[in-house]
Amino acid sequence: MPAVVSNNGKNNLSITLVAICLVSIINLSCASDNQLSSESQPRTAKQVLDQSGTIMKSVSSFEFQLSHKNISGTRIGDLVFSKATGLISDRNSMSIEAKFLFGNLTLSGGFSTINDTTFFLNPLTQKWEVAEDSVSPLSFFDPEKGIEKILSSTTSPKFRSNSEKFWNIEGSMPASSLSNLVGETSDNNVKIIVWIDKDSLYLTRAIISGQLNGYDDSANMNEIQRIINISRFNEEIVIENPLN
Repeated sequence: MPAVVSNNGKNNLSITLVAICLVSIINLSCASDNQLSSESQPRTAKQVLDQSGTIMKSVSSFEFQLSHKNISGTRIGDLVFSKATGLISDRNSMSIEAKFLFGNLTLSGGFSTINDTTFFLNPLTQKWEVAEDSVSPLSFFDPEKGIEKILSSTTSPKFRSNSEKFWNIEGSMPASSLSNLVGETSDNNVKIIVWIDKDSLYLTRAIISGQLNGYDDSANMNEIQRIINISRFNEEIVIENPLN
């Protein structure tokens, strides 16, 4: 004789099946979320640098500041390049204002590039000129390439400290990787510390410690610092012809 299932038994069976389905769906959802989270969240310092490098390549404009600590500046011929502030726009235009030391004198200089034309502010005459690249003491200066090399050539990176806002990473890099920022370099390695925004993955600050060229002179080479600050990402920046 076939078993008779009561209405209460049917209801209990239905509730059990529904509960099993819900638990399965929740487990699948959690597994999916965990997988996405592990894929989207950087786990190593190297991954952070690689992701920041990819993001920085897509930045259309930014402002940077370059300064020195425990050294007067970087020697370029007869001048010492002390500090610079620059605007980079649309990858083919830039405007750089720089301070140079000439003996006991502090001179203002700089250059702008608009498309294929270079304008040079002569630190001795304080006049803007249309110039060949070789005329400018900053003819080597290419901050975009310099910043890319900071991220791509850093070796043995590791997290330095924990912060809610920044990834703080330290490592080492060949001095030659910074030739786009300081000109001629030596063959040794230098220490690098970077700050990368956790939300945007923009590189916002870098400190390079150590000797970069034969002109660097200090009782302790490791105390020499070159500091780069980067801001104003993707803002609308207009660089005008300085002769107008």
